[in-house]
Amino acid sequence: MRSEKTVDLMILGAGASGMMAAVQAARAGASVVVADGNEKAGKKLYATGNGRCNLTNLLCTPAAYNGPEDGFTEGILKQFSVEDTIDFFRELGMLIREEQEGRCYPYSGQASSVVHFLEQEMHRLGVRFLPGDRAVASERRQENGIFITELESGRTVRSRTLLIACGGKAGPAFGSTGDGYGLARSFGHTLQPPRPALVGCLSPDPVVKALRGRARAAVVLYENGLEIAREQGEVQFTGMGLSGICVMDLTRFMDAPRPVRRKNRKEQAEADKQYEIGIDFAPEMTAQDCRAFLQKAMDRGKSRGEILSGMLNSHTAEVFSEIWETTDDAVRLVKDFRVPVEATLGWKDAQVSRGGVRREELEPGSLESRLVPGLFFCGEVVDVDGRCGGYNLQWAWSSGTVCGRNAAARAAGQE
Repeated sequence: MRSEKTVDLMILGAGASGMMAAVQAARAGASVVVADGNEKAGKKLYATGNGRCNLTNLLCTPAAYNGPEDGFTEGILKQFSVEDTIDFFRELGMLIREEQEGRCYPYSGQASSVVHFLEQEMHRLGVRFLPGDRAVASERRQENGIFITELESGRTVRSRTLLIACGGKAGPAFGSTGDGYGLARSFGHTLQPPRPALVGCLSPDPVVKALRGRARAAVVLYENGLEIAREQGEVQFTGMGLSGICVMDLTRFMDAPRPVRRKNRKEQAEADKQYEIGIDFAPEMTAQDCRAFLQKAMDRGKSRGEILSGMLNSHTAEVFSEIWETTDDAVRLVKDFRVPVEATLGWKDAQVSRGGVRREELEPGSLESRLVPGLFFCGEVVDVDGRCGGYNLQWAWSSGTVCGRNAAARAAGQE
């Protein structure tokens, strides 16, 4: 094994949060090494926003993330806000364009621009990047507090602080293998069970499988008959179930997205939860107004298909016309079409991981481990997930900044 001199900070993962942490730590005067299993930094970033990189959202608030009531995410976002993110990239020379619903993209319209400017800044600051060299083990020596990290190449890196920024398991094609979870456990940390989120749903309902196309609608997630979340936007009928941003946002609230037989009662209770998504195709209209519209059309002698085509796309109207028998049926189909959810799609299709290193095991202001001094976590490996639309990348920038700055400060105190 090759061992080198002790550096201030070793970062495992060169995704959005890892690169941001590297830049911020180096700016604070720390010596930084970054290792990643991919041959290129920011591999997942290239695919975000359909290759355009929706890098933040002007509407970002703590309410857009899980567990807003504990103040955990809010404390990090306050230290590096959306405005700070925009200023950061502008200072690097990259302009940002605001689009619908607060979404922000690089002016070039290319995700590669974001990666380029981060890599360029890392290089300028002297950050050392070790591509294609995934960490296989790491430990902290009790006698001196130094972290020893072993990489696949056989190289070992000694560091005063260690940052795990390996991401979660969503999007394995981009190198998201869940390595960070195993490394976290090796240091004694426990996990909120990771699950795929921001992903489409599967339904066994033959009516749903017959539907195609898109519709603007309001959607409500029901768990065992009780409403637990609602969204509004474009619903996509995939032939297997539902997708679309509003539906994908609802999957963040599912405790058992892929029900299977579990090992214990608690896990089995989660697996036995029943989920439905209610679709309101006419959210601007009350059920009473909908009934009046339908009745008026019926009084004119129009066919069921013709009546529904005035409210729904032609394919949906055709499918629904075959199962509509009474006016109550028609109102229910338009205003509260219930879709049973059998499962969500898996890690391959998920945009983000739900769950991860438990928040209560981290210092809320610095993201330093409460179990191991000098150990930090940022990005998707932490139990923080947000809505679709730039919120998860904002968490990456904010948490990476907080970790980079605090790791640099701790390393300076150890010298």
